[in-house]
Amino acid sequence: MLIIFYLQLLQLYLDGHQSFIKINSALNIFFNIVYLLLKISEMKNIYKWLIISSFLVFSLTFCNTNENIDSNQKTIKPPDGAISYKLDMTYGDWRPENTEVNWIAYKTNDKIQVSGSFNEFSSDRENRSFNSIDDLVNGLNFSISSLSSSSGDALRDLNLKNYFFKQLTDNFQINGTLGRPVNDSIDVIFDVLGQKKSIRFGFYTYTVPTCSYGDQVVSITGTINLVNQFNEIAYNSIHETCFDLHKGVDGISKTWEEVDVHIKALIINQNSPDFN
Repeated sequence: MLIIFYLQLLQLYLDGHQSFIKINSALNIFFNIVYLLLKISEMKNIYKWLIISSFLVFSLTFCNTNENIDSNQKTIKPPDGAISYKLDMTYGDWRPENTEVNWIAYKTNDKIQVSGSFNEFSSDRENRSFNSIDDLVNGLNFSISSLSSSSGDALRDLNLKNYFFKQLTDNFQINGTLGRPVNDSIDVIFDVLGQKKSIRFGFYTYTVPTCSYGDQVVSITGTINLVNQFNEIAYNSIHETCFDLHKGVDGISKTWEEVDVHIKALIINQNSPDFN
């Protein structure tokens, strides 16, 4: 039994300290130590001292090994400021946060909300690493498929496709570029039928609540005036098509010119131990 005990200790020593701290191994070692102590009490003094001395030498050697491992782990940590960020535009139900592009429009004098989201979008910053979030965002080119707009109402989505987005772009692609964030704001330059439309949005970041490794979420929020800042033809088209649908209890039809937009993008901290 003593030979088995020493073989177990030797195996754990060779495997490294991570195996040593496993619960099952710890319990096994504990019961073997108890058994060893009982056997030692039955031996002659010379054997007692031999076994105890061997055990002490092993323990000291093992502790020194742990210290060396911990020391090596400290030296491989990235230096301050060497954080690397990456845009993650994939979707997963398991994620605490996902990249999203949402919109809210309004109808009737009571300003009833009509909300939706775009489910297909891309950027030229995917699979690229940056030293800061500002560097990642600045100059980012994006493309949103307006055909992927979904509001939960099939008739509304069809009307938006044929009488709004078709007038807004040539190929149902909403393209644009992000500027550099300045004082909690950012300029978003849209390409509307070949014309550049610059609109200032709010900009802020926050840490993913359930992540301890510094993953961030970039939030871009703002309001677009469809008549003054975007495309009056597209606005008039959807208003005329949905004239009766946008009547309120007062009998007056109103399609609000303002549309609220909220873009949320997940930024991965590539220095996270869980990355890759």
